[in-house]
Amino acid sequence: MPGPNQALAGLVDAVTPRAVELRRLLHRHPEPSNEEHQTTALIASALDESGLPYTLREPKTGLWLDVGTVPLIGFRADLDALPIQEPEENTPRSQNPGWMHACGHDAHAAIAFGIAVTLASLDLPHGVRMLFQPAEETNPGGAAEFVAEGLVDGLKGLLAFHVDPTLNPGQVGRRVGPVTGSADAIRIRLTGPGGHTSRPHKTVDLVSAAARVVRELPEAIRRNIDSRIPVVTVFGSIHGGDAPNVIPAEVSLTGTVRTLDRAAWEVLPGLVDKAMGSLTSLSGAQYELDYQQGIPPVVNDKDIVEAATAAIANEMGEASVVDVETSMGGEDFANYLDAVPGALLRLGSHAGGGDLHSASFRVNEASIGQGIRAGAAAILGMLDRL
Repeated sequence: MPGPNQALAGLVDAVTPRAVELRRLLHRHPEPSNEEHQTTALIASALDESGLPYTLREPKTGLWLDVGTVPLIGFRADLDALPIQEPEENTPRSQNPGWMHACGHDAHAAIAFGIAVTLASLDLPHGVRMLFQPAEETNPGGAAEFVAEGLVDGLKGLLAFHVDPTLNPGQVGRRVGPVTGSADAIRIRLTGPGGHTSRPHKTVDLVSAAARVVRELPEAIRRNIDSRIPVVTVFGSIHGGDAPNVIPAEVSLTGTVRTLDRAAWEVLPGLVDKAMGSLTSLSGAQYELDYQQGIPPVVNDKDIVEAATAAIANEMGEASVVDVETSMGGEDFANYLDAVPGALLRLGSHAGGGDLHSASFRVNEASIGQGIRAGAAAILGMLDRL
C-alpha cells in the first residue's frame, strides 16, 4: 500500500495558513441560521483569492462549488453560529454580541475551503462538490434545502467532519451505522379551570399533572419501544402560574425526544400522543401536543466509512483513525442520507475547553491543517473506489 502523498502534504501545508486566517475571521463574525451573509461573503472572498469559481445562493445564504467536472463525491461544511455570549478572554473572540461559534462550524468551513484549494491543484479522476451549507442548527435546516435544490443529485458519496473536543488534533473518529441521534421537539400545553391551592380536589391541579408528565412520559415512551433501542426524552422548560396560592389554568412544557433508530423515529409522534392521553386522563387535565419531527438519526454508510478512513489511515498513519461512540445530539447531515450514502466523521480538536454548544468550547487550530489533510485524503480514497 502506498504511503503518505508528498504532493498532497505540500499542498495542505501551503493552504493551511490561509485556512486558519479564514477560520479566525469567521469566528469573529458569527451569524444566526439563515442569516450567514457576512460568513458567505468571507468564504467567497477566500475562494476568489484562490481563483476558484463558485455559485452563491443569493438572496439565500451559503454557496457551493465543483472541483473538476461531473462531481461524484461531495463534502459538506456548515456555517451558522449559536446564541451564546462568548467569554471576553477568548482569542479570537466574537464581535457579534450574544453569538458564538460554539459548535465548530467556523472550523468546518475553513477546512472545506482548504480541501477545495488542495483538490483543485490535483488531477482528479472525477469531480468533487463542496457544499457550504447554512442553518445546520435549525429545523428544517439547510441540508433539507440543499437536497431540494438538487445539490446532491448524482453524487455517489458524501462526507462531513464534525470537530470533537474529546479527540486530539490528528485523530479522526470513525463509526459505522448510527452516529448521531434524531432530534424532535415537543411542546405540551396543559389546561384546566384553575383554582385555589387549598382546594385542589375541586379543580385540576395542573402543576401536579405537569410534574407527572415530566416524571413519567419518558418511561411511558420507553415501554412502547424495543428495549434495545435507545430513546431519550428530556424537558428543557416548564412554565405555569405566578402566585403560590393559585392553581394555574395553563402550564406549558417543552423538551426533546431523540433516538438512534430510524424506524422508531418514524413512530414516535404517535407514541407520545398516546402516552400523553394516558398520563392526563386521571387528573382531568386537557392537553395539546405540538410534536415537531425534526431530523432523523445520522446512519453512516459502511462503504463510505471504510473508503474514507482507510485513505486517512494510509495518509496520516493507522493511529490517526479511532473508533468513537454514538452521540444523541442531532445533526441535519441526516437529511442528505435519504438521497446519497454518506458518513459523518469526528475530527479531533481538543483544546482544553468545554463541550460543544457551551461558552467554554474551544477549537485547537492544529485541527484545521489536520482536517484539510484528512478530508482531501478521504475524498481521494472515495474517488479511487468508484
